[in-house]
Amino acid sequence: MKKITFLGLLLLFCSMAVQAQTELSDVQNEQLKAANRNIQPVTVDINALLERINSTGNSLGFDDQSYTAAERLALRTYVSETGNFAEGCGITSDCNLTDSTPDPATSPFIWDRPIGAGPTISGLGPVSYDVFGPFSVDTAGPYTFDSVQTGWDGYLHLYEVCFNPLDQLTNLLAGDDDGPGGIGTSQILDFPLVTGTDYYLVTSGFAAADFGPFTNTITGPGAVTCPSGGGGTQSDVVYAYDGGFCSDDFGSFDQNGPYTLSVILTTANPTWFAGDFDGSGTLYVLDNATASLLTVDTGTGADTTIGPLTNLVGGHTVTGLAWNPNDSTMYALSTDGVDTTLYSCDLGTGTLTVIGNTGNTLGIWLAIDNAGNAFMADIGDDNLYSVDLGTGVGTIIGALGFNIGFAQDADFDPETGVLYAGLYIGGGVNEWATIDTATGAATSLGNVNANCAELSVVALEGAAAPPTNDTCANATTINCGQTLSGDTGNDTDTNGDGSPDEWFAVTSSVAGELITVSTCDQAAFDTILTVYDACGGTVVETNDDGPGCSGFTSELSFVADGSSTYYIAVDGFGGASGTFDLTVTCGPVNDDPCGAIAIECGVPLFGNTDTANDDTAAAPDCDTPTSAPGVWYVYEDTTGLVTDILVSTCSTNTDYDTKISVYTGDCTVLPLTCVAGNDDSPNCTNFQSEVEFQSDGNTTYYILVHGFGGATGNFELTMTCTPVPPPNDMIVNSIDVDEIGVPYTDPAVAMPAATVENGNPVGCDISGGKGVWYNFTPVGNGTATAEIVSPAGNSFVVFFTAPDENAIETDLEYFFQIGNQCAPGTVATINTAAGQPYYVYVVNDGGITDITIDGVRLGTNDNVIEGFSFYPNPTNGTLNLDSVEAIEDVAIYNLLGQQVLGQDVNATSTQLDTSSLATGAYLMKVTVNGQTGTYKVIKR
Repeated sequence: MKKITFLGLLLLFCSMAVQAQTELSDVQNEQLKAANRNIQPVTVDINALLERINSTGNSLGFDDQSYTAAERLALRTYVSETGNFAEGCGITSDCNLTDSTPDPATSPFIWDRPIGAGPTISGLGPVSYDVFGPFSVDTAGPYTFDSVQTGWDGYLHLYEVCFNPLDQLTNLLAGDDDGPGGIGTSQILDFPLVTGTDYYLVTSGFAAADFGPFTNTITGPGAVTCPSGGGGTQSDVVYAYDGGFCSDDFGSFDQNGPYTLSVILTTANPTWFAGDFDGSGTLYVLDNATASLLTVDTGTGADTTIGPLTNLVGGHTVTGLAWNPNDSTMYALSTDGVDTTLYSCDLGTGTLTVIGNTGNTLGIWLAIDNAGNAFMADIGDDNLYSVDLGTGVGTIIGALGFNIGFAQDADFDPETGVLYAGLYIGGGVNEWATIDTATGAATSLGNVNANCAELSVVALEGAAAPPTNDTCANATTINCGQTLSGDTGNDTDTNGDGSPDEWFAVTSSVAGELITVSTCDQAAFDTILTVYDACGGTVVETNDDGPGCSGFTSELSFVADGSSTYYIAVDGFGGASGTFDLTVTCGPVNDDPCGAIAIECGVPLFGNTDTANDDTAAAPDCDTPTSAPGVWYVYEDTTGLVTDILVSTCSTNTDYDTKISVYTGDCTVLPLTCVAGNDDSPNCTNFQSEVEFQSDGNTTYYILVHGFGGATGNFELTMTCTPVPPPNDMIVNSIDVDEIGVPYTDPAVAMPAATVENGNPVGCDISGGKGVWYNFTPVGNGTATAEIVSPAGNSFVVFFTAPDENAIETDLEYFFQIGNQCAPGTVATINTAAGQPYYVYVVNDGGITDITIDGVRLGTNDNVIEGFSFYPNPTNGTLNLDSVEAIEDVAIYNLLGQQVLGQDVNATSTQLDTSSLATGAYLMKVTVNGQTGTYKVIKR
């Protein structure tokens, strides 16, 4: 019966009526199956196996160590065909409080428990019983449980704990045999239930002979919820159609067994070749004879034609129909034995739209899971394939392990995500099986209709229950510092952006705190995060691809108000969905360097580190360990002035043991670089801190306020900035220009850092001025000019006469002459007399400037030595010296006449390292063969 060509499939259906009349015997069927699988039948004595289980005290847990593959198969067949469930606490819950079928051998609800067989319930003998649950209540309080048994003596039990793997219910809470109505009634009165706990209600016979129909009622202060369904509906119903080998019956059976088709209607035209439910619960089937799309009433079996399968490829037979809950689209499959084609199907008209060729010859059914992953079997090679719903291309997964042929179908359980299939072998043999979509392997659960069925339609009713946070109104609470997992594959699009979403809610507790929401590197798909101020409210912040996040995952931050609840939607880009971890962290706005708050000199700031997060990734130990969470401040120094800075938490407003660390670097490139740090300053009390460092006037500094040993609390932070004055700020440090030579330029003088003078010259009031000083003694009568190159703010240039070059302010006298006013100005000029000392006072408090001094006969020019040279000048570091005769020594002096470098040479060439010198002008004296030369050197 192995398929040879697809034509054989059509011939099989044409001859079904004849085959049904010549049905093979059970023995022949077993032999045929064994031959087709190329194995020998294995006989297992089920009674002996049950006796062995009973003797060991084990329940029917089918582990590989205790039982052979054949024994496990026999046990599963026994369980599915008799109703004896044996795998975990799945014995619970048909979620039906009523059963009207008195025969436990056929009832899907009453589980027949022969003496010595089956799993046990603690405290309950080997009798027939039914389990309702697990159920829970939404309101704590007393609940009453009533049971009415029709014509038999029942017993009612309430349990709390489901215990795996021994398949036992334990912890009996309450029980009752004969209630107020006597035999046939049971009642548990006003038993207190609590929320958050699972309960089980067991209805059993008083003795092994007691079984039959019953009705249970639960009443109390709140609603009763049964996750598997509820409301008196059976949750695991399979609707199936026997395509003609044994009958033309449409009916149903429980997917957990027994696998006997309960007939709803025997059809007149057995050509339904595939079917599935859509999202509304309507069953659709494909009619191969008329090439039409039909709907089927599951209550009566009556079919209604929607329309012809327009665009069906010529010569093709329809073989698959599957609903994709992820995009709310029905897909179809067809084949001619050479090519298999995938379509989308319009449920309003029956029109097919070709998507593509799968690459398979005999694709036989189509099934799609809740996440939109499609699968197909091929009866040509007995393998499972995945199917790309965008292109139609099939990709092999693995062997089913069964020699399938002819018409058959499969469907996912929308509640559990398990793929079930009616694998038709031939000769009426139909294996009800689960299929591992990762490997392709099928596992038989039993045979349908005792191996007399060819299921050309298999459809499991129901929809995947979305998580409670599928809507904003049911958003899951997430707290600061918490990570929660989710999966949008089973969700709907509730915010209208085209992608399924899940919702979370976070409530702000600190005004001005920064809340960060992230799936960064924590999602299996391209995520989008959006935060709203209310359900249906205004967007607070959104992010598609977070900076530095792989896989197009997301991260965003927003400032919260300290009291509101914010709603977070986790979406996908362009309809994408999948699994994710969502992390929410909360802290001060300045909880990281890039969120640092700007600090100004002399302006106190107040802060708190109680909700701050760890900083070790950004802040390496900096003169003190980083051991407690802290907050960040930033000082961007653009003054251009070298400045002494003191940062301090010394204050009565600081209430914990603080530390301060100062760093430089890029806040996006971590860790930062340490500048200075302090734990306990001797100038502070109560273990508070302060840090001193010097800014260069052009650097950004990050200041971390943290604590000792994990301490956090409130603090006051102050920053005091003291610019470093120019070296000639005071008259005693006046620059001796004639020693250097003219024209003279004092470059980039930090004039705003100058300080107030200590006295006043005669004839010109300079009190309150902040300036710098120069002096010279002309070698002859001439002229002198002093000029501010870049005037800014208050500018003032004036010449004074002095008794000598060691004068103080009060020794000076204003030199009255046209061109030398004791008034604001940027340039002054005087006539000079030989041998008379002069001082120049310059103020320019609005900016940095060059100051030039020039004139006639103010001092000696450079004394040069023939045959000596040096380069480069200006220099950035190394100064090269060369001479025809030996250089004895070299020395460099600053403009105050202080020697800053010196070196004995005794060679015709040498190098002088000036890298330690600050930028500015210097005087170099070189001795060669007893001669001394003076040269002006500029350091850049």
